[in-house]
Amino acid sequence: MTAYSYFEACEMTVTRAEAEAEIKKHFVDFSEFLADVGDREEYEGKEVLDWLGY
Repeated sequence: MTAYSYFEACEMTVTRAEAEAEIKKHFVDFSEFLADVGDREEYEGKEVLDWLGY
């Protein structure tokens, strides 16, 4: 598993599956993320981190 700095992670583009895995690590229902952000094939890392409250 590769560790990224916050700033590196913000600049990444992640797949839907990667976003889902990260959100599930925080014990949050992925459907809540989809309702707020939308169901897409890719997300910006900052979008995922902001939604998680980082």
